[in-house]
Parts: sequence; structure tokens; C-alpha cells
Amino acid sequence: MPPSVIVVGASGSVGRPLMAEFLAQISKFGRVAVLSDPAKVARFAKIQGQGIEIVAGSFLEGKSYEGFNVVISLAGNATLKLQPGMIEAAIAGGARHFIPSEFGADIARDGMWKNRYFRDKVVTRDHLRARARDTPGFRYTLILSGVVTEYTVSEFNGVDVEKHVARTYGYPEARLHVTAMNDVAKFIVGSILLPWEDPTQSMRELRVSGDCLTWEALVGLLENVQGVKYDVKYLDPALAAEKQETARAAGDSEGELMWAATALMANGLAFLPGPSDNHLFAFKAESAKETLDRMFGQK
Repeated sequence: MPPSVIVVGASGSVGRPLMAEFLAQISKFGRVAVLSDPAKVARFAKIQGQGIEIVAGSFLEGKSYEGFNVVISLAGNATLKLQPGMIEAAIAGGARHFIPSEFGADIARDGMWKNRYFRDKVVTRDHLRARARDTPGFRYTLILSGVVTEYTVSEFNGVDVEKHVARTYGYPEARLHVTAMNDVAKFIVGSILLPWEDPTQSMRELRVSGDCLTWEALVGLLENVQGVKYDVKYLDPALAAEKQETARAAGDSEGELMWAATALMANGLAFLPGPSDNHLFAFKAESAKETLDRMFGQK
């Protein structure tokens, strides 16, 4: 039977290209739906008219997931801590394949799981592992796609594309994997259609990306595409750690998360070790240069 899929958090930055990709491949699925807060259903009117179902309800109630065997969570930072409850509700509703909001670094390596930014993802992974042990037929997929390319060259990472300045916490030689947002969506949709190679395993990891390069090379590509020279300075990641602690002590949870993530990009922690799974998918992901050309190239 074709898979039936329900998506939580479809109105965000990943949700929009994800729903576009589902629409492009709608014939391969039994049902595709968005789970929406009843007060926000109207925002999905356009895709509903194109064949996407809209389920009005709570992602913490089992009845919201009835009739769907695959659940995709696109939870953002503010709702990541609620994913264990979401998993419980999905299982209660009959879903047996859960794709959590990962789509980033490999948090199991080099003590990364201790980083504050990943705390709620670690809790989610632990919960998925436990539920897979005691729920017959339940399985989950972790999609590790590196950093969203479009986000790397942003003020969040100290890059000002208007003033051509980069103030980066990290090192020029730090390697990172990057993937364009549209390709993240393609990998998510494609993962559902992949056969489960080892039916005895309840968890699978897919390591996918569009490119792997150093932070210095990424800034060099940006300079080349924009035709300008950047004023680049590298800052000690320990300074970001100090600001993280200051935010924590002040009860500023958003600031704490921000500073916890700031030093990850150019510190080698956005690198995905191990063999790539790109070959399992029937498309070629965009390179970093192609993404930057699309974003900043001369029209």
C-alpha cells in the first residue's frame, strides 16, 4: 500500500518546500496531510485545493494521527521539547513510522549531545529508542543533512551579506556539510519511499548533503558570487560559550540556545562523518556554489 503521511509544523521554513515536494510526487502516496491548529487551518487553503488534506487538531492527541502510518515532525526550537508527547500521540493513533525534527548535524559524535542546543533532540532520540523497543512494528528514521546552506551565510552566523563582513566563532579550516532547503525537502520525501533494508532494525540513519567544504571555502564562494571581498575575522568559540552561560544565568533561554548554536558552524561540528547515502536517492543535490549562485548571483 502507498504510504499515508501526516506532517506536523508544515507552515515553517522547511514545511513550505516539503509540501511543494509532496505535491510534485503526490501520486506515490495514499494520503498526504498537514496537522494544523484549528485556528490556523486557513493558511493551508492553497495546498488543500491541490490535494493535500488538512487535519485540524492537536499534535498531542492520538485521534489527530488516525489513518496515517508515517508522521513527520518539523518542530522548531520552541516545540522540540514536546516531541516525546507527539510520539506518544502518534503511536496511540496508529502511526508506526516517525521522522523527528533532525535535519542537521550528527549529534551522537564528539560529545555534541552535551551541547545545550541539542538537548531536546537527545531526549527525543532516547524516547524513540525506548518506544521502538516496546511497540511492535514501530520504527523511526533520522535524517542527517548537515546545515541548511541558505542559513550558513546569515547574520546568525556572523555573516552580513550587505556589508560584506563575516565575524565567525570558529576556524577557517573547519569542514561542514551543507544542503539547500529544497533538497532537504526532497531527501525527507524520498526517505519515505525508500525500502527498509533491514526489517530487523527499528532505527535507520540517512546521511545526506549537497556539499562538503571548509568554512573558508564557503566564504570564498560567497565572495566570488557577489564579486566582493569580505572582511573576515575568526573569533574564539570560548567567547560564545561565555555568552551562552551569561544568557542561561539570566534566564534567557532563547539567547542560551542561540549562543550554543553559534560556535557549531565553523568548529568542525557540522561535519557528517561516515559514508554518504546520497546514492539512494534519484536526484542530484545542489552544490554550495549552485545555491549561492541562486541566492546572490547576477540576474
